[in-house]
Amino acid sequence: MRDSNEQKMQVKSMDFDGTQILIGRGAQAEVFRYQGFAYKVYKPTYPEEWISFEKQQQKTVNQVGLCPVRYYDTDDPHIIKMDLIDGEELEKRVRTGYLEGFNILASAHRKVHAAKAAGIRMPRLTDTAYMGVTDEEKNKMVPLIEHLFDVYPSCICHLDLHFLNIMLPKKDDRPCANEIDTYTIIDWMNARIAPAIFDYARTYVIFDEFAKEALSLFQDAVASDMKELGITDSDFADAVEVCSIIRKHEK
Repeated sequence: MRDSNEQKMQVKSMDFDGTQILIGRGAQAEVFRYQGFAYKVYKPTYPEEWISFEKQQQKTVNQVGLCPVRYYDTDDPHIIKMDLIDGEELEKRVRTGYLEGFNILASAHRKVHAAKAAGIRMPRLTDTAYMGVTDEEKNKMVPLIEHLFDVYPSCICHLDLHFLNIMLPKKDDRPCANEIDTYTIIDWMNARIAPAIFDYARTYVIFDEFAKEALSLFQDAVASDMKELGITDSDFADAVEVCSIIRKHEK
């Protein structure tokens, strides 16, 4: 963990008193725990309009009941104040052999896809899917996406649903409800309106990139849900191809 002086440099535009604790780091932002809240501090070069978009995404998922974490404005447009989740990433449990994590991941997909999407302010996958891709890639993607949108109903898709974006309450000695009912889904920046097949395909692509050994466990956990949706193997392969292209241009 960084010392307090380096932390102050990261959050110098706000009146932090040096007690902030670094609790997360991504490619574009760091997250600090401070006085009962979390503060997401973006790099100064990160576009402000993208931060505004993230705030709107979070407001939308608050409204439909998919995430209780609220975002608050600060005096610095590159810093977001957030409700603090007093828990731990599901990934930490899974790394200790917690196989129930795959059932929680499957449950998270079901929860997202079951939310009411009518009338909400959220872009469709087709609004952003072709950003940055080559003409050749777009020509390959367009018929696949159009076919899948025609065959399957659209819903809210998280499109970055994996163990790092699911938080569990901290474990203690007190009895509690089944953890499959107590998780919180975070990081809704990529959420779009699209057929659920793209959400499953996106998670598949992420596992294929970072944890190939877990692919079969993920597929087993979501197999019955995908079957109920009528998802065929060939259509799923097409969705994986689309998500792989999109993922490539995010790096």
